[in-house]
This record gives sequence, structure tokens and C-alpha cells, in this order.
Amino acid sequence: MAVNRNARFHAVQILTQFDRTNRRLSDIFSDYFASTEVPRGIRPSVTHLVQESMRWRGYLDSLLSKLYHGRFHKTEYFLRNILRLGAYEILFREHVPDYAAVSEAVRLTQTVLGHRAVGAVNAVLRRIRATDRPDSSNLQSDEPLERIAAVTSHPPWMIDRWLRHFGFEKTLKLCGWDNRLPVPSVRRNRTKVGRSEFESFLDKLDIVWETNSILSEFYHVDRIAALRATGEFDKGYYSIQDISAGLVTRLINIDKGSVILDVCAAPGGKTTYLAERLGNKGTIYAYDSDDGRLSLLKENMERLGLDSVQVGLRDATVDEYPMAKTVLLDVPCMGTGVMSKRADLRWRRTENEIEQMTGLQLKMLSHMSPFVETGGCLVYATCSVEPEENWGVVDRFLEKNVDFTVRQPGDLLKPFADERGALHTFPPDNGMDGVFAVVLDRIK
Repeated sequence: MAVNRNARFHAVQILTQFDRTNRRLSDIFSDYFASTEVPRGIRPSVTHLVQESMRWRGYLDSLLSKLYHGRFHKTEYFLRNILRLGAYEILFREHVPDYAAVSEAVRLTQTVLGHRAVGAVNAVLRRIRATDRPDSSNLQSDEPLERIAAVTSHPPWMIDRWLRHFGFEKTLKLCGWDNRLPVPSVRRNRTKVGRSEFESFLDKLDIVWETNSILSEFYHVDRIAALRATGEFDKGYYSIQDISAGLVTRLINIDKGSVILDVCAAPGGKTTYLAERLGNKGTIYAYDSDDGRLSLLKENMERLGLDSVQVGLRDATVDEYPMAKTVLLDVPCMGTGVMSKRADLRWRRTENEIEQMTGLQLKMLSHMSPFVETGGCLVYATCSVEPEENWGVVDRFLEKNVDFTVRQPGDLLKPFADERGALHTFPPDNGMDGVFAVVLDRIK
């Protein structure tokens, strides 16, 4: 029987690749769409099915483990993901009748795995009802950790940490934020398109948009897939970027005569915003240790029409760099502040990685500090809500580097500053990704 390569088929293939490789989901998407014939018209549906079944994987697995006769977590990847996708559709896709979700899952099982697994898929999914949908509002603080983790669809170790750091209510709010459909934002390329022209373009597409109240180049939009499909993206009229990333970049004072060094630059969201703010002039050195991600940075620069950035392959823990008045160090991190957009992160990360990350972050910060000119600054940034990666790293650095001091943020960013002067956003409170950034002035 020929396989019906619809959105569900491709979604299960991608989910299974994730299970087998534990790679970034964004990289798997890119490689899969490049190597497999997936009609552009169904790619948004494929992406949605993968992201949402990934987002709810913890809850789906807890439910399916109770209904599956045998050890669900020991079943083969394809079967597991067919069941996850079918359960997701029954629970969350109200426009898809339950019988249709079951029928599609059975058909997919038959064509991919053969008849042997059809009975199990049919029996398990027919026992799921929309009333089984998770409801975190009924959770109590004294309930078992495993139940809180299952209902909120987060790993138990992560919930345990957050309960200790943030308390029960803030943890539930953060999980709720992670589990909602993200509201995307785009950044207008001021070097290519004016405000009125860009807004007219959005109106013609019937895009519902709202200008960000802090950063006027940023727009909250709906129907990002429709917007992304237009030729204006390829023309470089805009980039897809969260407001929080823009705030980090705005910590850097623009001076057309200064040198800016961005040492963990790829794929280039902050780098290109800096270049746009400079009017595609000035001197920006952008480096990264990942050659593949540097290629993405170069592609973004070409698309946006930016030629003022010099790009190179260097490692921020060992290599030499040019001296600069401003150094931006947006370090690799756990990424727990961006999990509403990157649902795979909660399943890729482990608690042991926090110590590894903080060690790497401190090594980068210590290595890059000598390349800051006296009177200049180093901006240390993460997209993590974990205290150890934020003030934990900065405080360890300041203990041994008395020639650096924390700069207080200007008026624009004061609403997002913590009591010590760091830009510090908490997603459900600020309505954006969670980021941390602090400006360290070199005083001697």
C-alpha cells in the first residue's frame, strides 16, 4: 500500500528523528524539508503538529502509559509518535472529530508499521476523550511532583527546581506560558523599508498587528506562516525576533565611531539588529564557533542587505579577538526562558547540564573580558531563567575582576530591570521570552 504522505506522516517522521538523535528540532526541520518532498502548502501544518505534540509530550506520555497494555516507553519510536500525535489531536484539535483522529492514526500505522500494530493504536486512542485534557488549575502545591510535572508537561527535575526557586504559583504561570501558542513578533528592517510602507504591507495581507510600545521597529503579528510565505521576507524587509532579544540589543549604546564585538553571534538576530541600528555602517565583528550556524548568519546578512558586519569562526573560550569598546557575549545556555517557542528544549535538557553550562559561561566571560577597552563595556546575556546561569555566573566573575562594575540600565529598559540592575524578564509577567542581560563597565 502506498503511503499517504500527508502532514501527519511527515510529523511522525520528524518526531521520530528527534527521538533518535536528540538534535535541535529547528535543525531537524531544516534538514527534513531540504531533503524530503514536502509540499509548501502543508509545511505549516507539519510544523504545528510537531511543535504542539512536542509541547504536550509529557502529559501525552503520562496518559498513554496508563492506557497502553505494556511498557509504553519501550515501544518503537514510530508507534510511540503515532499514538502521541493521535492523542494530541483528540485532546487539543477541536475541529478534528475524535473518530477522524483515530481513523487517521490507524491508517498511518497500517502504511508505516503494517497491520501488527493497528489493533493497539485503535484500542488505545478510542479510550481517550476530550475530557482527559490537562487542567493545571486543579493542581495543589502539596500534590506529588510527578503529577504536577505530568499535568504541566514539563520534566520533573525542572518542576522541582522551579518550585524551589519561584514557588508554586509562579511555576504554574511559567509552565502555562510555555504551553500556550506563542504570539510571534517581527522586526522591521529600517534600512530597507519605512514604517508606513511596512504597515501597509501587513494590512494588505490582513495580518492583525500591533506596534510594540517599547521598540517601535517590532510588531506583534498573527498568522506568521502567511507572513513568512511572502516575498518580502526574502527581500529582507523584516526578521522574526522576540521583543526580549531586541531589549538585550538596546543595552548597547550606538556610536558610529565605535567597534562592536559580538562573539556568540550566530544565527545573527542581535547582530543584524545592531547593524540596522547603525544604518549598515560602523564596525561590527561577528564571530561564532559553529561553522554551520555562521552560514545562517551570513544568509541573514545577505537577505537583509547588510554588509557592514565582518564574520569569522572563533571560539570565545580560547581564541584571540580584536579590542573593542563594546563586547556582546550572548552565551550558550539552558534556554529555559524560550521554551514557549522551542518546546523541544524541555525534553533535550538535563539537570546535569546546568553545571556544565555555568562552567562554560564563566570561562567565556573570563576569556573575553581582556578584549574590552578601558572605558568600554561587556554585555553578558542568556535566555535562561536559571539563577546559576545569570547572577550566579556574573557574581563569580566580579569576585575576581574588580576592574568591572555593573551599569544601571537607562530609562527605556528600567521597567524590565531587577533590583541589581540587570535586564531580567520573566515570560508570564512581561509577555515575552525570558532573558537576562547585564552591562559590565570596564573602569580600569
